[in-house]
Formats: sequence, structure tokens, C-alpha cells
Amino acid sequence: MIYIVLPAYNEEETLPPLLRRIKANLDESGLIYRVIAVNDGSSDNTLGVLQESAAEIPLTIIEHPENRGLADALRTGLVEAITHSGDQDIVVTMDSDNTHTPGLVLRMVRLIREGHDVVIASRYRVGARTIGVPWYRRLLSLGAALIFKLAFPTRGVLDYTSGFRAYRASALKELFKAFGEDLISEPGFSCMVDILLKLRKYPLIIGEVPLILRYDKKVGASKMNVGRTIMDTLSLIARRFFK
Repeated sequence: MIYIVLPAYNEEETLPPLLRRIKANLDESGLIYRVIAVNDGSSDNTLGVLQESAAEIPLTIIEHPENRGLADALRTGLVEAITHSGDQDIVVTMDSDNTHTPGLVLRMVRLIREGHDVVIASRYRVGARTIGVPWYRRLLSLGAALIFKLAFPTRGVLDYTSGFRAYRASALKELFKAFGEDLISEPGFSCMVDILLKLRKYPLIIGEVPLILRYDKKVGASKMNVGRTIMDTLSLIARRFFK
């Protein structure tokens, strides 16, 4: 079974095409899957479009009455996934804004089946493409990647901040057993880095596949506060490096 976790906040326009693409790709592959969508206190019709999609795709909807942020939404979705998963199942995390290509899930699943514990969709592998991302965001992402590579070298990893990942369920269960809810303890988008830094303590096999990031398919402004994310990330680097 493949569990796809989608934290969602005000994504009424992007979720329907994303869910259609997930269904088309995974149905064609013959994989058994379930999408776990966490509606994180959306003020638009995100809940409505999810309920409509539930008639067409295997979908579990979890509601946060108020917006609690990416970290809490991700934690809720992952806990739901590991609660129902077997050790050989796979848990995938994706963004809900339709910028991630669901067809890549098939390659990520194959690498897990071949022996990897974690697979990251990376912007820095040969064959990766980034379309529609402003130049300053690309520069900041590249700078962050270089800093993390120098401060926390991790075999098999170039992209420390990508939220598009696949985990072997057994590995994810061990991590939650060890850290509890503190596995995802950082606020906002820096939570993805924090998870990866905690993974480094375990003898896990981590790999990457090249990501095609379609930022041109994003509707509306980014929900990431760039300044806040930079400060959170720098704080995380300092705390983890000297810990």
C-alpha cells in the first residue's frame, strides 16, 4: 500500500488537478494507494473539493478546525499513515499546490522496493528541472543546499529542503517511536530539514531522484514567508550543529 500525505491550506484550485494526476498515474501503475489529505483550517472551499474527490479516489480527509501550520498538518498526516500501514508499505509526502509531479512517485516507490529507506525528489540531481520559480527563490534554495551539505553532509542527499519524499513505513515508525511528536518539532517549512537531520542518526539508506518542479502550475502567492523561513533555518542550523 502507498500512502500519500497532502497537507493542504487554501488549495481549492490546485487540489482537483493534483488528485486527478495522482489517480491517473497510480491507477495506471496498478499500485494500491490511499491519499491522506489534512485540511489545515482552510478558509476557502478546500474541504468541499476534497469531499467531491473522495467519490473518485481512495481518500481520507482529516480536519484541523484552525490553521496550525505545515509542521502540524504534516505530523497529523504521517501519524494517520503509520497507524494504518504495514512495515513494507510506503509513505509519500507531497505539496498540495500541484507543483510536484505525481508520476515521480512510481520511481520513488521502485527505489524503496530496491532497498532504500528514504527517497527524496531533488532539485539538484542530473535531469532535474525547475520551472517558474523566481530567481531569488532559486538562489536562496541553492545557498541553503550548499550550507547544509557543508554543515551536515549526508550520504545520498543534495536537497535537504524538498518536501516531496518517500519513506519506508517501518523506518518512519521507528523514527516516531524514538522521537514521538518531536520528530516534527520545527515550525513552518524548516520542519522538512529537521526531519532529515534526525534521520542522520540512524543507519538508513537515503537516495534521490531528479525532480521536475512545476512552479508555473501554482495558483496564487506562495504561502512561505521567505524571511521567517530563512531565520528559522539559520536557527536550526546553529542549534543542530553545536548540539
